[in-house]
Amino acid sequence: MSQGPSLTSHQRAHQERKREIHLPSRTSAMNSLSTSAFSPVAFSLGLLLVMATAFPTPGPLGGDSKDDGTSNRPPLTSADKMEDFIRFILGKISALKKEMCEKYNKCEDNKEALAENNLNLPKLAEKDKCFQSQFNQETCMTRITTGLQEFQIHLKYLEANYEGNKNNAHSVYISTKHLLQKLRPMNQVEVTTPNPTTDSSLQALFKSQDKWLKHVTIHLILRSLEDFLQFSLRAIRIM
Repeated sequence: MSQGPSLTSHQRAHQERKREIHLPSRTSAMNSLSTSAFSPVAFSLGLLLVMATAFPTPGPLGGDSKDDGTSNRPPLTSADKMEDFIRFILGKISALKKEMCEKYNKCEDNKEALAENNLNLPKLAEKDKCFQSQFNQETCMTRITTGLQEFQIHLKYLEANYEGNKNNAHSVYISTKHLLQKLRPMNQVEVTTPNPTTDSSLQALFKSQDKWLKHVTIHLILRSLEDFLQFSLRAIRIM
């Protein structure tokens, strides 16, 4: 078999250069492979990083949080609210009684003054069914509401004639009136208003009192309202 003419060294060098031009280098191929293989992964990681920055990680479900202390607390029921409101009024009454004891030495009840005043202050008795042994919610609620209604004229007198802390006296009157308004819709029977004749008699009695008797009357009103509300509070806890 015949062989072609041998190439000169110059010709061989020229052919080598042509081959290098047409064949891709190993380094270029590897770089191309690396870019095509890993660029989607790099893009995905970058996207996740942006999303994590834009949307903060939520806290653990059901976990404790200092900012969540009050929101986790269950809402108060109507009975709880009523109890808190009555305790608020009792606190104001206690402050007024303490002030009267310190300023006017009216620390104990004067039974003679009570008989002379004939104030007909409301009380809770066994027939009102507010005690645990014979409790009846409907009967008891009606009596508590009517009793607070009967107290209104006495508390108006308290507000008008109290010579000490007027703000506390006003607060007892307004708060008791507000409590009465809240209780009225809870009654299944219509609550009767006090007899106008009784109110007129009390008004006449109040006007005839001297200063000493006014102090005694105010003390008795506070003590009677305190007793009434304390029994009412116990009854509401049973409901």
